[in-house]
Amino acid sequence: MAENFKGIIIAVNTFDVKDIDSEIEELKSLAVTSGIEIIGSHIQNRNSMDPKSYVGMGFLESVAESYDEEIDYCIINNEITASQNRKIELVLDTKVIDRTQVILDIFSLRAQSRAGQLQVELAQLEYLVPRLKGQGINLSRLGAGIGTRGPGETKLETDRRHINTRIKEIKNQLKTIINHRERYREQRRKNQVVKVSLIGYTNAGKSTLFNVMAESDTLEQDKLFATLDPKTRKLELPSGFNCVLTDTVGFIQNLPTTLVESFKSTLEEASDSDFIIHVIDNDADNITAHYDTVKSLMEALDMTDIPQVIFFNKTDLNDDLNLVPSEHSVYVSKHTPQEEMNGHLEDFMKKEFEDYKVELPAESMHLYYSLKSATIIENSEMDEQTGTLKVEGYSPEGGWIERIVGSDDISSTKYD
Repeated sequence: MAENFKGIIIAVNTFDVKDIDSEIEELKSLAVTSGIEIIGSHIQNRNSMDPKSYVGMGFLESVAESYDEEIDYCIINNEITASQNRKIELVLDTKVIDRTQVILDIFSLRAQSRAGQLQVELAQLEYLVPRLKGQGINLSRLGAGIGTRGPGETKLETDRRHINTRIKEIKNQLKTIINHRERYREQRRKNQVVKVSLIGYTNAGKSTLFNVMAESDTLEQDKLFATLDPKTRKLELPSGFNCVLTDTVGFIQNLPTTLVESFKSTLEEASDSDFIIHVIDNDADNITAHYDTVKSLMEALDMTDIPQVIFFNKTDLNDDLNLVPSEHSVYVSKHTPQEEMNGHLEDFMKKEFEDYKVELPAESMHLYYSLKSATIIENSEMDEQTGTLKVEGYSPEGGWIERIVGSDDISSTKYD
């Protein structure tokens, strides 16, 4: 990345924070991804954040005195108000941004699709609107720097009317995109296509597994939010059963509310799934925190009822960690063969599908190929005496078998 900024982190550790050290380490990674080298972090233990200056003024002054070199950014671990921003800015004499702005900045760099770019811009503008008044050097010192990269070099602090107009325009454009996606989902349901989504904490290796399973070439990088826009590919399981696999944006601790709301249509790509593969980095130090974060976001998006299998990834790096939140879990890595990995998914689907038996007469043998792609065939055997093909397998619920072989001209078809 062309930018080479230096920054520090300031955080408040209150009693309700689960793991402040984990949050700081993650914020450091976010900062590096956004082009900021962190040269120091400062944590103040207190009952609550100071409503005027986030941390105490004495603490701020002490931080300011500890640096002789110029600092480009001070990153705050929580969302802060405009007044808190100004107070910190005056004491440290540097541009102040918070965790939300860093995440939004990374998203602005990662968004490739038109929908993704619009959602990033909407999230940034909605975040900035209540903070425009008296932002001072925060929005003018570095022009379109980190924190305002998406909207460009518009004079945000004086252009509230323009921003509100732009927000309305973006929402209308996104509404059109959402309607298009809904029509696509309806068509998928009509065509009886099973959808599987990969979800997980950012940098858990979802895109790597996606590429192995679907023979795709999605970007793989050891970076946070390397993949932002959802990607969908056709997936053929070992039995021949066809479904679609979607790679989604990674989750993160303290995901900003603004971002969750603005990206709801993207996240709905996962919430609309028939199955979920929850990818967990088995080499992560804070593996339990990652799992809890994804679980809470799934609850917020009403995804807990979707059948879920857990893929513990990166077991080539570490096969010692064992978090067992579900009986449906397997251990994989980027070196796991495609057939084996897809076989894990197929075995899980069998547990959720309903089993069936059907007999196809000789004149209807062509339906076997429809059954092979639309269901998981476990066994097929030709009955020489009757000339029928006996098929046993597993099918999604909802009358799939009846729709494939249940037409009136196949009177000899039998069901169990």
